[in-house]
Amino acid sequence: MRRLTLLTVMSVALSGPGVAQLPDLPSFGADWTAVGLPRLYWTPANGITAGLLYAQVMQLGYDEWDAPPPYRMQLSLDGDIAASGSKRLRLEARMPQWIDGWRFIVALEGRRDARERYAGIGNKSVIDDVNVTSDNPHYYRSDNHRLYGRLAVQRRIIGGLRVLAGLHAERWKIDTLSGASQLANDVAGGVDPAIGRGVGDVSARVGLVFDTRNDEPAPTSGVFLEAIVGFADSSVVGDVSYTRTNVSATAYIPLRHNLGVAVRLAGQTMSGTPPLGAFYRFESSERPFLALGGTSSHRALPNRRLLDADKLFANLDIRYDLIVEPTLFRVTAVGFLDAGRVFPAGDFKLTTNGLKVGGGAGLFVKLFRSAVVGSTTGIGPDGVILLFHTWWPF
Repeated sequence: MRRLTLLTVMSVALSGPGVAQLPDLPSFGADWTAVGLPRLYWTPANGITAGLLYAQVMQLGYDEWDAPPPYRMQLSLDGDIAASGSKRLRLEARMPQWIDGWRFIVALEGRRDARERYAGIGNKSVIDDVNVTSDNPHYYRSDNHRLYGRLAVQRRIIGGLRVLAGLHAERWKIDTLSGASQLANDVAGGVDPAIGRGVGDVSARVGLVFDTRNDEPAPTSGVFLEAIVGFADSSVVGDVSYTRTNVSATAYIPLRHNLGVAVRLAGQTMSGTPPLGAFYRFESSERPFLALGGTSSHRALPNRRLLDADKLFANLDIRYDLIVEPTLFRVTAVGFLDAGRVFPAGDFKLTTNGLKVGGGAGLFVKLFRSAVVGSTTGIGPDGVILLFHTWWPF
């Protein structure tokens, strides 16, 4: 629970008005708020982890109190280092309302996930606790190194319809840890020749977004539709070639002033020759996320539990606001049901066969305009899954 407490403090600071209780840091100007916050938490995989977030936030004006974006612009530097050897440093600029009709996101990140989950490739991969011993405590783990840059630009066409274009350039390496492991078995079996070597993954993407959400950090009404196609061609740049298509449809349906339903259906299909390192990313117009399993895709599965090129998942939420103080905070209880599965490249189809289904409940707090923290407890194929969130799952 200590990790959740610290994340809550961080989120209060990011909310804008709440920083009045924090040390006065130099900002870029009168329209900006400066935030600097340390983090300290523990996880079973990485042990003690320390981090620091520094951000400059350009707030919305008073006449934009009901605007869906949480701020005009945010520039942030965010990093962590863990006892396991995991470390991360991210520099990001998010500009949802800096220029009317335009949105920009620029991000640079370097990270090492020294205990990244790896249970094998495919929808039938299993985790057998018998394989996890004192001699091989990381049987279902891998060592991931990633260095990447991303650019996304969106232009409003009319109403909630926007066109999107972007670039993603990444150098990644997925390798085994010492001792026996599922990844070492797959290397010996020749599952993917890219395992253990550096791979350049460079892609461009285009898409359409239709967005009528009333509040982007924690929507309660509206729809959010995305269709994004990405292209990687090793004959032009990089080491891999593939086409990635992502489609998602989300609806937020208010039933009464404090009760609503949220539902999402999403899928990804890839063609060409995508290697293991390309399986982790699920594209989105706001921020890509690691799938399948975890806070952004399937809350009754561990993070990145299922890996393969094609993905299908659905989410159903019943959301009940326990406490609401407009513009200050909102406490929401959530009951959810999630289902999903993965397929080999090109085998995607709408089906109920092979779906991993689970459900559970959670509690979320929205503070001021942009800060969201919460936790969910799900029960799925791998048992009880406890997750901490720093934004709404969808």
